[in-house]
Amino acid sequence: MMNRYRRVTDFRLEEIDGELVLFDPGSAAILYCNPTAGMIWRLCDGSRTRDDIVNMLSEAYPESAESINTDVDEALALYLKYNALATA
Repeated sequence: MMNRYRRVTDFRLEEIDGELVLFDPGSAAILYCNPTAGMIWRLCDGSRTRDDIVNMLSEAYPESAESINTDVDEALALYLKYNALATA
């Protein structure tokens, strides 16, 4: 069974001065996100696997299909490293 990813409730994605930042007010952890990483964060709602996220982004942005696998893997790894995501 593949992991489904869900956001940890303490973390918030905000746009500040045109930059996307993901932060945890409790720990003061701050992650700067590009637009793709922000989309990946929003898709981690607990119902989607890594492959689901890759497929959705590949369908929405076929011109970027080559890099989407890497982008999703890197974003998920970063979010997990900072405990911003949980798996189910």
